[in-house]
Amino acid sequence: MIGSIRKHSNWLWAIIVTAVIASFVIWSDARPGRSSFDFAGADFGKLYGRPITRDQLLKARTAAAVDDALRGGRRGASADNERAVAELMVLQAKVKELGIQVSDEAVGRYLRDNFKDPATGAFNYDTFIQNLQQRTRIDEATFLEHIRNQVAIQHLVETVGSSSRLLTPREVAADYRRDNERWVTKAALFSLSNHLAGVSAKPEDLTKFYSNRIAFYRIPERTVLMYVRFDATNHLAEADAMIAKEAGFTNRLEEFYKQRGAESFRDENDKVLAKEAALRKIRDEALAQGALSLARQEAIRFNDELGGLTNVTAAAFAQTASKFKVALRSTTPFRKGERIVGLETVQDLAQRVASLTGETPYTEPLDGDGFVVIPMLQTRLAPEVPSFETVRERVVQDHRMDRARAAAREAGEKFHAAAEAGLAAGKRFADIAAAQKVTLVNVPEFTASSQNVVGLDSRLNLFLVRNAAQGAKPNGVARYTDSSDGGFVLYLEKKEPVSEEALKQALPAALADARQQRRMAAFQNWFAAEFQKSGAMASSRPAGAGGAPGQ
Repeated sequence: MIGSIRKHSNWLWAIIVTAVIASFVIWSDARPGRSSFDFAGADFGKLYGRPITRDQLLKARTAAAVDDALRGGRRGASADNERAVAELMVLQAKVKELGIQVSDEAVGRYLRDNFKDPATGAFNYDTFIQNLQQRTRIDEATFLEHIRNQVAIQHLVETVGSSSRLLTPREVAADYRRDNERWVTKAALFSLSNHLAGVSAKPEDLTKFYSNRIAFYRIPERTVLMYVRFDATNHLAEADAMIAKEAGFTNRLEEFYKQRGAESFRDENDKVLAKEAALRKIRDEALAQGALSLARQEAIRFNDELGGLTNVTAAAFAQTASKFKVALRSTTPFRKGERIVGLETVQDLAQRVASLTGETPYTEPLDGDGFVVIPMLQTRLAPEVPSFETVRERVVQDHRMDRARAAAREAGEKFHAAAEAGLAAGKRFADIAAAQKVTLVNVPEFTASSQNVVGLDSRLNLFLVRNAAQGAKPNGVARYTDSSDGGFVLYLEKKEPVSEEALKQALPAALADARQQRRMAAFQNWFAAEFQKSGAMASSRPAGAGGAPGQ
């Protein structure tokens, strides 16, 4: 495909522009009779030990493509698509094996429930199909078959997860009471900032601190890349000239604008653009995509030049850059997992770089935000342990924080003991804190299931507060808890139980949610085992299929 584009770039330009203007969701046209690759004589692998048929593969590829289109775009990587196809082959095989049949009434219910107008709650089938065909290349028959498959898979989930029906209202009620009783608490804070000023260190203390934590200062292996970058902005004039020569381009702009409707084109403030502004926006997007396509073609030519060399060394890479009159750049050294400065928008770059070796030192062209890049392994820097003097300032700061944290913990544990004794003697927690001159903050009420608490002090972490509360008794204190700011001692004043009336109102929904969660958990466990047993993943890219859909 790459070679074809390179040889026929001029006549393909019209197709590229049309695809951009139409903004069709690009999906695999894998319907029977419309295969995008040659299936003749292909071996599609096996599923549960039996050969995969052409129809099985086509059906799964179509389902994956339609699902992707309905979600609004392309899958992020070919591996994602392969996984989806493999999973769908397994699901479709199990649906057939279990003899699951889907009625037209079930399809209708699914459509009404999942595609109704969120504002009115109404579902107009004819309007929906018309809009669907305008936005995508999915015809009505293909769409309905996809929905029928979705309903069948839902039935499969219900069948596999049928044990969820054994969950009783009494079990759910007990869980609901536990998860929704409200905890009334206060927290005594012990901040690092209150102890930093009192920290001092002798030189021998710092060197000892460094020696005891030398592994912490060790610099792991780092990588340096050299790369060439092909910017779309360098091709804007050329792309603009090609658009100007494209017959009927303005008419296609108008046609696309009419198909989508004025409401589809909005500015950054979500206001509908005037027609002329909308047409300019569409043209600008086409121009940017066209320029990026030209940049990609330039990168492909560079890549082909490298491919003709027997041995691609750093010197050969630099000579090729000079030949193409493109700047040779290098990254700063980076560790595994760190962002690569200057190439942050290149998807999956870290994974690609990790696999580079002396035998395969560079990747194929990769897309970034408005540019295409070809990176090459320049060097890998061996791990090293920096000298004390090199990291002295960092050691000083780490030592101060470590000593301040230890002082905060000591103060917190001392207060915890005083609070326990004071509460046992009948004193109020607030009075104990005042006597100890400890900062006390009120914590907004929360539950064991709370994920967010409005008004929670920024020095407190809800996860840590919840854990501390679980370890305390009413009118009691939890043990000192370390936090990023230092630490705290939590006082649990009381637990307010859920009222019977609130439980009665909430129980039906809670029971439905709990059964759904158990149903999905059972299905996921079952499917993970089935997928492994099926061998489908090894068969998702047929050896004779000539590539992924759309290639």
